Amino acid sequence: MIYHQLINQAIYTFADLGIADRLIDAPSDCGFTVEEIIGNDQPQWNRDLLYRILRACIYGGIVESINDDKHFILTTSGIMMTSDHPSHVRDLIRLNFGPMCTSAGLHLPNMVRGEGTGTGIARVSGGMDFYTLMSQPDQDEFLKLFSGAMTAFSMQNGSQLVTAVDFGHFKTIVDIGGNRGTFLAQLLEKYPSIQHGTVFDLPHIVNKFNNGEEFESRKIHKDKWSFVSGNIYDSSTVPLADTYVLKHILHDFDDKKCLEILSSICKANDNQKDTPTTIFIIEHVILPGHALSNWQSHAFDIGMAISLDDARERTQDEYEQLLNKAGFELKKIYPIQTPDSIIEAVIVH
Repeated sequence: MIYHQLINQAIYTFADLGIADRLIDAPSDCGFTVEEIIGNDQPQWNRDLLYRILRACIYGGIVESINDDKHFILTTSGIMMTSDHPSHVRDLIRLNFGPMCTSAGLHLPNMVRGEGTGTGIARVSGGMDFYTLMSQPDQDEFLKLFSGAMTAFSMQNGSQLVTAVDFGHFKTIVDIGGNRGTFLAQLLEKYPSIQHGTVFDLPHIVNKFNNGEEFESRKIHKDKWSFVSGNIYDSSTVPLADTYVLKHILHDFDDKKCLEILSSICKANDNQKDTPTTIFIIEHVILPGHALSNWQSHAFDIGMAISLDDARERTQDEYEQLLNKAGFELKKIYPIQTPDSIIEAVIVH
């Protein structure tokens, strides 16, 4: 564990310094030396320490030495860590191993002891919860990292999620809390029969990402997607559709808030009783028995506890109980374990 943690620190440093951007043009037959990586714009950098970090990153699979131990090139995984790579892996690493999340995690023992108040994030941000922190004018970089990290998650398992369920027989889809729209764009790309998709999110998120970069990059016509801002707790702002996706949303909240969210979707569709309304919950579902993905779900559960008050991953039974209380009927569970699984439910009118 200790050795892995030290390699992780080297990889974080590699990501934070943007070393992949400096190595991307290195010739594949001879690579770059530390001096060539640093160039003329950062003369104060510690050459010896950077060399040792690059040497350690070989064991993280992101660089390799070529010809001798002084020349380096990026691996396929290393290329994904460039700042403009569509996977946003660099954002994911910088968020999770950066000072904010790392410092927050160190408060976990005190949280267990009942010493102090608030989550780990609240304790290192002056009392703000995760989403309040991201909405601050001086936290634009933190919001960027978080949004990129969410995109990285979608890119990692999106192809498996979009094919696990036949979304093609739905006409309209709303992605609740869809951020920059990566997952919705993947759905529209895979199922051209879907007539329209809407990203529904908070105003500061919509204002940042409503240029539709994720849709434009996939050549999805602008008439097939839109961004709408609102409040999920206010049913009057929830766009109408025949299906809703809640991907990594409900795990942010306690049962009471989850019921309010689900009930708001029901209320928004009160007058749609002749048309079935379906929701898909995509989460790290803790599955019965010793499912392979449960270790990841339990690990992510700790991350949720550090980040948000009352946030948690839930078991399959706990989700079914929430759905029943909110007026939904569980239709099917897709235990695809990517590590996400999918829960399909319909509104009971």
